[in-house]
Amino acid sequence: MSLAFQELIRLWWTQKRRAFHWKDVFLGIYFAGLFIFVVCSVYFVLRDELASKKLPFDLIALVPLMSVSIIPGDLLLKLFWRRSPVEMDDYLRSRPVSARDWASLVLLDTSVGFMQWMLPFCISFVVALFVGVGWGFLTLILAFSCTLVNAMLQNCWRRAPGNEYTLPLAFGYLVWIALLNVVPLFFFFAIGLAEDDPSQPLRPGVLEWGTIITSLLLMLANGSVCFVLHRYFARMKNHNEELHSPVATTARSLGDVSLWSIEWVQLLRSKRLRVSFIAMAILFLLNSYMQQMTSDTMQQDLGLSVNPMLLFGVGFPSLILAQWVLGIEANFFSGVWTKPWPVEGILRRKYLFFCALCVLMAILLIPAVLWMHLSPWALIATLFFACGFFVLPFMATCLYSSRMDLFASAFFNYQGGNKQLNVFSFIMFVPMIIYYAVYYFLPPLWAHLLIATLGLLGFALHGVYIHWISNLWNKRRYEIMERWQGE
Repeated sequence: MSLAFQELIRLWWTQKRRAFHWKDVFLGIYFAGLFIFVVCSVYFVLRDELASKKLPFDLIALVPLMSVSIIPGDLLLKLFWRRSPVEMDDYLRSRPVSARDWASLVLLDTSVGFMQWMLPFCISFVVALFVGVGWGFLTLILAFSCTLVNAMLQNCWRRAPGNEYTLPLAFGYLVWIALLNVVPLFFFFAIGLAEDDPSQPLRPGVLEWGTIITSLLLMLANGSVCFVLHRYFARMKNHNEELHSPVATTARSLGDVSLWSIEWVQLLRSKRLRVSFIAMAILFLLNSYMQQMTSDTMQQDLGLSVNPMLLFGVGFPSLILAQWVLGIEANFFSGVWTKPWPVEGILRRKYLFFCALCVLMAILLIPAVLWMHLSPWALIATLFFACGFFVLPFMATCLYSSRMDLFASAFFNYQGGNKQLNVFSFIMFVPMIIYYAVYYFLPPLWAHLLIATLGLLGFALHGVYIHWISNLWNKRRYEIMERWQGE
């Protein structure tokens, strides 16, 4: 171990200690305890049923597949929430730190990260409870090797300077995914051929040793991929470090600067907005699909003629962003008001942006219309209602907006809210009561027509409403700006 690498580890450990917060520990313990409670409850409910029923195969055979199954979720989790450093700071770049030492430090930081171990611990706990402790430990190692490949791929992708570096990563990742799925499937095929008569039980030890050998092969493949990615990361140069070579810089944008493009840029670049929107979209889309899939639904229990989660699936992600409205512009209001953009124009573009997000959520629910018998008229009527009656009232929150930190974590973060905004947020129950009352008392066809009419009426009058709100804002503009200045 070189002296430079030892110094890197010392600096890394110092930074970790300074960034440590007990709040993160308590939150981790809380969610871990909640997960353990849910899994244990499911286990005690299914234990007798699993013991009484003969399964077509032993649960041990699922160990490799369960370890591989967490790869898509882990990749999405890392893409949206993981932000680990992949480049040296300027004060380190001027020191005698080799590329190999820096790559080793990044590998160390990646390996010990909380996000790296979260899903492997969860899946191994489930296996240990249902199959056995030894198999749970094997699952932990195999699942960790899979998530490590995801993390190292992300490190290389973020450091890659162009397509000539990212295309090999994309192709190699697809080959790796195919290999991880082929090996367990071949394992099941081999087990089926282990006996001449498939109805007869396997010889003792065939299933156990087959699972162990398959897991070892997968770990060997993952280790080889990690080694290749580590060397690829160490040899990659993100900056043009060749002598006498011009440094090319490029600026990425969405085209000409406009109020419409600014809204998309804010959503894509701001960590808090992006995470809040994606989390709500995934949560309520899954709830909408689950309510549509199950036979014993809340819809039947409540006597509704529509999926009760449909309104939330279409409109609630936009509502999360609409509750802040000008809280984003409050960070740079001194420059915004010097531009030829009136407040009414900003609010109009924001409202159309929220409507576009509602349309996007409705498009994501089209598979439920095609294959899960969701009424297309209910989806269209709910879309109109979400745009014209559910999201529109929240444009008035511009009168109570506070400055919000765009790049802070969205997890349990109430910064940017205030008492007036929290009280005003109860207005969302008014359209909710109207929506559910209509679908409770009226037949489906008449309910669709009334809900769609209310939505279209609100959308037609949104210009008058926003004009009225902007006039109120202009009357209070000095008070609002002074409040933003003090925040």
